[in-house]
Amino acid sequence: MRDAFMTFAHAEYPGGLTTRATSKGFIAHDLRIEKGDTWYFSAVLNQEWVLFYFRKPAFRDKLLDGKALRAAFPQARVTPKQELALRVTDGAMARAVIAQIRAPQDTAR
Repeated sequence: MRDAFMTFAHAEYPGGLTTRATSKGFIAHDLRIEKGDTWYFSAVLNQEWVLFYFRKPAFRDKLLDGKALRAAFPQARVTPKQELALRVTDGAMARAVIAQIRAPQDTAR
């Protein structure tokens, strides 16, 4: 799971998205993937996985297609905030998530 977190932390994201570590307390264990003041994704380090959130602004601003994302990650769950959360257990899965973020979006589907 550390490999997954580090993969998210050091990835090159499209469209000017940047990563920023945040924390509650002394240890930074959350990553925010954002552009300006808009927070699109987050990766939260847990003991056995990284919980990756595809936040509402990513869908609103058409960074992702929700149907394509659900097809790629059927195990993702919808949160009470109507965002998608995915347990990422290794670097390969983290790279698959990043590939979805990098993929050009065809919003005419």
